[in-house]
Amino acid sequence: MRRFGWLGVVSGYGGGGVCDSRGVRRLWVLRVWHGSVSVPVAAGAGVVTNLATDEFSWAWTAGLLVLVLVQVGLAVWQAVRDRRDLREARDELLGVLRPPPPASPVPEGSPVRPDGRVPGVGAVVGWLTAPFTPTPLWGRSTVRGDLLAWCVAPDPQGDVVRVVTGPAGVGKSRLALAVAEALPAGWVAGRLVGDGAGVVERTAAAGDPTLVIVDDADRVAASALETLITGAVRHPDLLRVLLLARTDAALRLLSDEVRPRVARAEVLAPVGEASDRQRWFAEAVRAYARAWRVPAPDLPDRPVGADGDTPLVLHARALLAVLGRSGIRTWSLADLVTELVTLEQRSWQTDLPRLPAGCDVEVLAEAVAVLALLPAAGVELAAELLRRVPQFSHDTTRESRVAVARWAHRRYPPGPDHRLDLRPHLVGERLVLDTLTRTPSLLRDDDVPAVAPVLARAHSSFPDALDHLTALLTRQPHLLPDALAAVLATGVTGRTLDHALAALIDTYGTDSDLRTRLITLDDIPELPYLSLAQARLRVEHYRVLAEAEPDRHRLDLARSLHNLGSCLVEVGRAREALAVAEQAVDHCRVLAEADPDRHRADLARSLHNLGSCLVEVGRAREALAAAEQAVDHYRVLAEADPDRHRADLAVSLHNLGSCLVEVGRAREALAAAEQAVDHYRVLAEADPDRHRADLAVSLHNLGSCLVEVGRAREALAAAEQAVAIRRVLAEAEADPDRHRADLARSLHILGSCLVEVGRAREGVIVAEQAVDHCRVLAEADPDRHRADLARSLHNLGAILGEVGRAREALTAVEQAVAIRRVLAEAEAEPERHRADLASSLHNLGAILGEVGRAREALTAVEQAVAIYRELVEAESDRHRPDLADSLYNLGICLRDVGRAREALTAIEQTVAIYRELAEAEAEVEAESDRHRPDRAHSLYSLGVILSEMGDLDGALRAQHEAVTLWRECAEQDPELYEARYQRAAAQLRRDLNLTGHHEHAVAFDLAAEPVDDCAATTRDDAPQPSMPDQRDDPGR
Repeated sequence: MRRFGWLGVVSGYGGGGVCDSRGVRRLWVLRVWHGSVSVPVAAGAGVVTNLATDEFSWAWTAGLLVLVLVQVGLAVWQAVRDRRDLREARDELLGVLRPPPPASPVPEGSPVRPDGRVPGVGAVVGWLTAPFTPTPLWGRSTVRGDLLAWCVAPDPQGDVVRVVTGPAGVGKSRLALAVAEALPAGWVAGRLVGDGAGVVERTAAAGDPTLVIVDDADRVAASALETLITGAVRHPDLLRVLLLARTDAALRLLSDEVRPRVARAEVLAPVGEASDRQRWFAEAVRAYARAWRVPAPDLPDRPVGADGDTPLVLHARALLAVLGRSGIRTWSLADLVTELVTLEQRSWQTDLPRLPAGCDVEVLAEAVAVLALLPAAGVELAAELLRRVPQFSHDTTRESRVAVARWAHRRYPPGPDHRLDLRPHLVGERLVLDTLTRTPSLLRDDDVPAVAPVLARAHSSFPDALDHLTALLTRQPHLLPDALAAVLATGVTGRTLDHALAALIDTYGTDSDLRTRLITLDDIPELPYLSLAQARLRVEHYRVLAEAEPDRHRLDLARSLHNLGSCLVEVGRAREALAVAEQAVDHCRVLAEADPDRHRADLARSLHNLGSCLVEVGRAREALAAAEQAVDHYRVLAEADPDRHRADLAVSLHNLGSCLVEVGRAREALAAAEQAVDHYRVLAEADPDRHRADLAVSLHNLGSCLVEVGRAREALAAAEQAVAIRRVLAEAEADPDRHRADLARSLHILGSCLVEVGRAREGVIVAEQAVDHCRVLAEADPDRHRADLARSLHNLGAILGEVGRAREALTAVEQAVAIRRVLAEAEAEPERHRADLASSLHNLGAILGEVGRAREALTAVEQAVAIYRELVEAESDRHRPDLADSLYNLGICLRDVGRAREALTAIEQTVAIYRELAEAEAEVEAESDRHRPDRAHSLYSLGVILSEMGDLDGALRAQHEAVTLWRECAEQDPELYEARYQRAAAQLRRDLNLTGHHEHAVAFDLAAEPVDDCAATTRDDAPQPSMPDQRDDPGR
């Protein structure tokens, strides 16, 4: 019979020792052979001896046979007893997964009172925990099946550990329970209790295949997790370990040897649509009523909850509905949890008669809050902590404190970190926060490092937890490094937390001793402003040291400047990053001049970063010069030591390609991208785990470059390879979200390529997949991934527009605009998202024009132009081409609403900007003009508008200049521009003939083939959506 239970640690069993499963089987076999072989041999020896002495006796022989049978029986009995002892030891280790449910909070047969109060007092909140929820698992059949298959399938490679992460209440424990209950006969499953010491040995000794569920793995010590995982790896035929945690932070603390063993993760997000929530709510209401044996309330056909509700929230609504609460379908999370806290505290009233005098619900709440915030390994230590409760502040109350501590440990058994384990966690966290608000004196100033992780986890659901944490840190800033380390270990992120912690560092990091401790903390990419604050401290620290000892600390200062520049770019402050990168280059040049062999790599890295910053601020030609120098240095280094520097050369070639694209040298960019791919293929073959993601990046960018030069089919092949790699990474990594955003970007470029090669339907499907991935990411972490969702919607709209599905494109772009408006208005650095907003408004105007909503199109484009004008004032070089594009569309929209003169002004401004850009580029490189096609296009449209206004001479001059430019484009790249030149030239010749300028028309040396009327009259001046975002992945 299978048993599923709670894994506990026992002191010993059976024979008093611990051995592995093979040793136990060998012991059992030896006992059987001892009885069935050694005794008959001894008896045979006695018979032979008897015969040898001629004194054979049947009586003696019969007695001897009886002795043999008794001895065999004793041996078999001993073997059976050993097996029974092992089973009993296992049963002591594994309790039941579904213990008896709490008593019904509603006495059987009694109706719920009209005022909503519970008649009689009973446990309520316990019914919301995984073992007691009376409904089946909702919406997780696929992941349940995958985990079940992983458990039962033999795996010689040792894939014995899986991770399930997700926010509180999302259903991690319920999923694990469903997997355990579906295991085949012969399996054992249970939850880890305590630190798990000896679990592997005792479980393996029992000899049965076992699933060990580690709930709240992020609260288990890393050393205990490592012991459990390494032990499971030694027994891949017997053990599976399922780690449940809110984030993957616990995995980051594992050693480099153990971390690769945690190969796969399932990230749970809320499931179900509105219809699912309504159905599941009704199912849960009936299930709770049936479990409590009370009538189920009427269920009107109305919506329940909101998108993003977790299964726990839905269960809470159902439970409260059965208890007679009204309006719970629309209650907020805060309202629901507050009511559950009230019910939980009311259930304590039944225990008050057995507790010391003077205890009431408020005193118990204070005691529970203290023991939930601070660890106490045992009742005695817990009782000592309860001195903080005002009721127990005197020495004479020791017996009372011990009694309350025992009550608390019995009611809420401590978790692996020795804090009370109040479940559901959302209810426990709300109870603690409410109690702290009423009685802040429960915490002492030196408690900050201990309570920081608890408050950080609570902040994920309740923003006011951060107020308590920052208040403590403000009183005791010297504890900031320890508190930050504890917070970062939880893996909790979020914009509010990020800014609050960064502000604390900016405020108190000026103290030199504190700064020295703060700079040792790891950077967390998901907390970019905190990382920026830490990077500033490092620069200040090493600047002071370098001023005192430049030879010793100049390199440290340069590297800290590298890091600061990267952090500034991450938060959108590219101009500050550029200044920092220039300082880093200056320091590295000094170092490289003094010792080229030792510091060439540092100089190359600093030039690489300088190039990236220059691109960000629109100074593409200077960026190209820096990138070329970086590549030259890395080529020298890679030739001398390819194993060490091949990856550096590859990423510098990647960035060189990006810079070449920026200056319009697409074919040279393609050559650099191809070299980068070649290097990454070599690296990925040698070390796929380390470089497969880099290969995907390089293939993604190769596809972009191939699109730029019109080789769509080859671009498609590269994009397909990038998507294939990123799919594998997103499915196989312990942190799939790490690659999901990259997968979405590669899906977009794949969709664009599919459209280019005539497979438009597939292109749209792929773009929709990119949106789906970004929606999942944005739901799980809006602050981090909302911008990715906006980008994917923007790109989907552009692709839908390309294939003629303008109305669907309009819906997608409207959503992108809505998200980007929020980002541009809410971010502390709005400039980071204003350019994206302008781009989406630009496209929105173009698509509105296509569906005939000309005045709305004009409004959108006017907004885009206004934003780009502001951006040009701040960063002229970077956004002038964008302003020119939007002015062009503005001119076309003004023309469509009959405002021809204003349209003419907008198009003239467009042409003027492109002329200025051409002149600026000619000063640097005479033969280069990356905006020549755009200038030709805008001149052609200028000619159209001048013609409509009666200025035929001006129109012909503009068209003539446009044709000249198209000819120059065709001479440079016939494959891309020859057809376009021929079409424009034919149109101009026709217009010249129509206006009587026959001699000018004859002067054109054009192809003899005439252009049909349809092609010649194609509206070439219609507003065009900007091309879908095909930004290169950022270099390292």
